[in-house]
Order: sequence, then C-alpha cells, then structure tokens
Amino acid sequence: MTTCKNSEHLKYFIVNTIEKMVNSADTMTRYRRPLVFFSNIHKDDFIFLKQDVNPKHKLPADLLFDAVNIVSFFIPFTEEIVNKNRLCCTIAEEWAIAYAETNRLIDQISSKLVVKLREMSVKAAWEPPTHNFDKTTLTSMWSHKSMAKITSLGSFGLHQMIITDAGCAGRLGSLVINAIIKPTSKREKERCFYYIDGSCSICVESCPVGALSIEGFNKKKCWQHILEIDRSFSYLSNKYKLTGLFDVCGKCVTGPCAIL
Repeated sequence: MTTCKNSEHLKYFIVNTIEKMVNSADTMTRYRRPLVFFSNIHKDDFIFLKQDVNPKHKLPADLLFDAVNIVSFFIPFTEEIVNKNRLCCTIAEEWAIAYAETNRLIDQISSKLVVKLREMSVKAAWEPPTHNFDKTTLTSMWSHKSMAKITSLGSFGLHQMIITDAGCAGRLGSLVINAIIKPTSKREKERCFYYIDGSCSICVESCPVGALSIEGFNKKKCWQHILEIDRSFSYLSNKYKLTGLFDVCGKCVTGPCAIL
C-alpha cells in the first residue's frame, strides 16, 4: 500500500484530471461538470454485492491486491441531450452517440489516471464502463452504480439507476487505488421523488417495453429491447467513426431526476 504524504494534493490531481478531460473532450456530446467522490474500502461495504448483486461480483482486491480507496465519478449530460431523448418518439440519435462517446471518454480518463498515478508511485485499476456483466444472468461483475452508492456519490432510484446531486442523466466510472485519500463525507440522501413522497413514477411510465414497474425490473425484457436499439443505430459507426455498441435506451432517466 502506498501512503500519499499529501492526500489532498492527490485528490486534487484526480479531480482536476477528470474535469480537464471532460471539458476538453473531442466529442459531439456536451457535458456538465463531473462529480468525483472518494471512499476508503471497508469489507462490510461489499458484503451486499456478493449477496444481493452477484456472488461472483469482484472485490477491490480482485482489481488491485492492495487497494484501499475507491474513486467514483459521474459525467452528466447537458439538458439539451436529455430533452432530445425525452421528446423523441423512439431513441434520440444524440442519446446513442452520447452513450458511445462517453463510454470511450471514461476509458480514456481511467487509462490516463492509471499511467499518471503510476508516475506518482500510486497504483490504480479499473473496469470498463459497460459490458462487464454476466450475459446469462445480466448481473454485474463490477457495478459502477454500487461504487457510486458506496462513496455516497449517489443513491438508487425507482428506475434502478443512480441519482446524484447532478441528476441521473450521464455515465459512471470508478477506479480503485492503493493510496489513502480522505473520503468524501458519507451522507444518506434520498434523491428519488418516488421514494421521498411517492410523487413521481415517470420512469415507469416512460419505459417503452414495460420492463420497469413499481414492483421491480425485468432485466431480460430491457436487455432484448436495447439489443434491438443497438442494431438500429449500427450506421453510427461508419457515419461518425464511433466504436462500441449502441445498446442504450435511457427513457427512464429523462424524467424530473435527470437534471438536478
């Protein structure tokens, strides 16, 4: 384990790197200011992952044997992108582009942090922003949403997505590092309007295939739907030289909690 003599300097470096890369991203997609939260790794935080998410869910030590800290970050989309997908009768092209571009950006951010932190004698490891799940059970092998919950970056909403202080319309990434950084203050904060007072269930009403309900979430129905969407947007690879899949819908995250 590496103990950083100046954890505030290390925290600043990580936050500043993420913010700079988001601000200067060579993308058609525009973003708001990213959120970056930190948490020390406690064994108890990961018990529920094995029990409730996936018995095969990786632990921080599976990524980095001497990991002691989690870095969780959220890159929020602009309101313009949210409105495009909210108003589109199907799935907005801009939303599919944002999904692919932001996944690539998270890869770039994480890769750069690993290299730059190594130069500071700090080791880091990460998992891809998506498709790190079991294709049979549709359960995560490394849940960026759960990392966001553990660091207090956000809380789960009725739509099973993470709602941060900036909303839920965006993409999540996370890393583990072997340096001690002062954690972001833990705070139990409810952000889902349905869980607060039952006043909103727009995410349920917005699901185009009925995969989401008050009672729960049908992962397979959602998965089949977004695979169809991916096929419908296959032309984007050649049109905009984008890589990766476009298996995204996002209708459930365009309600009142999209932008906070």
